[in-house]
Amino acid sequence: MSLPEENPPLACIVQDELIDRASRNMVHCLEQFPAIVRLRLLAFLHLVEYPDTMRASLEITPSGSMRLTLDTKVAPDPAHRH
Repeated sequence: MSLPEENPPLACIVQDELIDRASRNMVHCLEQFPAIVRLRLLAFLHLVEYPDTMRASLEITPSGSMRLTLDTKVAPDPAHRH
């Protein structure tokens, strides 16, 4: 008796299609956000992926409002300055 395949071909196709559609949906959703929101999301993703290159400070006021400030230790490329 042979062992079942870990990922049958049909499962791989379905998985690839789901990943492709999820990626397209995510891109479509991100395009709807204003540029400043996309920039903030990009900074947060950079913090998650490269925590050693970022500094983060979280301020919480007594009223409950929060402010997360992200700053990079790496100088941005001149093409990416705003």
